[in-house]
Amino acid sequence: MEAHPFASMSDFADAAGYLPAGCVLLAYRTHSDDSGQAKREATDMARDIQSTVQSVLERRPEMSVIIMDTEASVRAAVQALRAGAIDFLHIPASTAELRDVLDHAFAVLPARIVRQQRVGQATAMTTQLTPREQEVLRGVVAGLTNRAIAERLKIGVRTVEMHRGNIMHKLQMDNLAALIRFALLTGILDQGLDAA
Repeated sequence: MEAHPFASMSDFADAAGYLPAGCVLLAYRTHSDDSGQAKREATDMARDIQSTVQSVLERRPEMSVIIMDTEASVRAAVQALRAGAIDFLHIPASTAELRDVLDHAFAVLPARIVRQQRVGQATAMTTQLTPREQEVLRGVVAGLTNRAIAERLKIGVRTVEMHRGNIMHKLQMDNLAALIRFALLTGILDQGLDAA
């Protein structure tokens, strides 16, 4: 395996765009004692780990992120996995443990790359839509009726129908199920109903 070590997240961020797709192994060293301060620091560390995983995946969503920590708390592991990490290891980890996790990370990498390519293509397609069509699209995939979309956007129902037809044509979709899959892929559903 080819490795690219970085001393900090800012160093990684500077190079992220140039790295080949692969695994990001993030190592943390948490120092604990029996005081309440240690518990607060553990909570802060869990948030820091979550934030770091999210930061990596914002730059390179296809990367497989693995967290290693000297104090592998359940809270930190849950936060990391919720943020998108694929595994969490306690330091020191055996060579066999690390190898198993890396093998898994590299095994899922091709699917993650393909998915990210699809997301990129789908996101590029949304740029063909006008701002109003994007608003109508959010309403459609949120399950609103044409009348509800029209009332929310203060336009006519026939105008909503026209925009829906344009959306289906521009995105090359022929049914609502395909449109919803597209919305899931591009994150349109995550933008919430208030955007509609």
